[in-house]
Amino acid sequence: MADNTHDNTDYTVTDKAKMTLGHAPAGLYLPGIDETTHKEAVRLCARDFLEHHVFFNDRGFHNHLNHHLLSVFSLGAPAKRLQEVFDQNKEILLPSHSPMDVDITTENFTEHFSNERCYPNYVSFFQRELDAAGDNWKAVACDYFFDPRVFPLGMSGIFHPFIQLGYGLEFESKTIVATALAQTCVHSSTFKTMFSEHVFADICTEELEDDNHGLSLMQILDKMRQDPLSISMEFSAVPSSKVSITDAAERLAIKYSNLWSVPTTKEGISAKYHELLSVVALVYGSMTRPGYKLLLHFAVMHCVTSAYFLPIYFDCLPIERQAQILKAHCAVVLATFALHGSPELYITPEISSKDTHCTVSDLQNNVNNQWLDVFSGAIASNDMHVPKVVRTLWRGSLLYSFPSKLTFDNDYTLPPPVNWLYLARITVDTIDFSSFRDPQQQAKEGKRFWTFGMVGHDKFWDTYPKE
Repeated sequence: MADNTHDNTDYTVTDKAKMTLGHAPAGLYLPGIDETTHKEAVRLCARDFLEHHVFFNDRGFHNHLNHHLLSVFSLGAPAKRLQEVFDQNKEILLPSHSPMDVDITTENFTEHFSNERCYPNYVSFFQRELDAAGDNWKAVACDYFFDPRVFPLGMSGIFHPFIQLGYGLEFESKTIVATALAQTCVHSSTFKTMFSEHVFADICTEELEDDNHGLSLMQILDKMRQDPLSISMEFSAVPSSKVSITDAAERLAIKYSNLWSVPTTKEGISAKYHELLSVVALVYGSMTRPGYKLLLHFAVMHCVTSAYFLPIYFDCLPIERQAQILKAHCAVVLATFALHGSPELYITPEISSKDTHCTVSDLQNNVNNQWLDVFSGAIASNDMHVPKVVRTLWRGSLLYSFPSKLTFDNDYTLPPPVNWLYLARITVDTIDFSSFRDPQQQAKEGKRFWTFGMVGHDKFWDTYPKE
């Protein structure tokens, strides 16, 4: 840590950082990914680890460099674009700093939670713990994440610690996993009680209605809109800053996540993940009221990008914990939905039309260019989140090539079909804002960015532009 002396020809950083990356996942093994791009991705992730802090300002905004880098890498970006992504991101990041005079151990590791100055100390601690675990390092990492003292922090910050750990597990990088666990420990908690040990245990012990499947997520969203607590929420331009709104959103999430049943079977986990990913994608693409310019919401976007990693977590967890992490993700999604006014969904024919399915071999053989064109746009985007959204939507398209094996009763309202390609294309075509230029100047130029605010409240639309 605290090493900022490298240039673009220095490959010693890989060993200094102990940085390794597994190859891109088989489901995303796309044209353009080769030994050269892999070598560059490793080098640049190593530089990020050595040179930059976990946050990029004093407000706790997260360093997204390796998220951006690994998402475009896995979509097939050339080495030149990987370097551009690194160079763009580094301009907004804080330098790494030296460790505090603190020795973090298994006995005292909870004593410095939420102290971001101890980030390098936590990284060193978790590197030692993972190295000591040998081949069992993924299980040890997950044990720390699921520690009831750690878990509330890991599910905070619109999923950022969860996402960082997901990248580390996906690319089998102990170094990135160590940074993720360290980020988790220095994070502040978003929720007051939802992930406390007793409340989360209650959430995972479902109170089912009518049948053994509970309510579907589409039914739960409808009930949340009609809940008196949701209806009585006051409007705020920045709802996350109003304690009354955040408290109400958390209460709604606790109440309704308890009604979504997750069977502890392989087929049950798969079916419920299908359902969650579809509903999150539909909410993401369907919040724009008729007659208004297309809206893509910043917080809901993070619900989409984080959902990508759930199957990666599943591969590392026993079945009971798979159900728990799926329930936890759902609870945060519902809290996010409630926080922004439990908006109505306006599902257009384009969003629910038949998706364009094509296999990885189709893409590699250049059989169907539609997804490749979207990937190219995502790679070229200067918004650090766009390629992550596209990657998740591509996972959804692949996933729905294999129907769920779990059947539901007729009164269990499953989401309509999702045109994943359409959602990916409108993301690339709509978000043309750069994460690395002056936002006020870009607004003057008419650049489109993610939307913030209570889109479920009528007052939001009083100032939102019409078509």
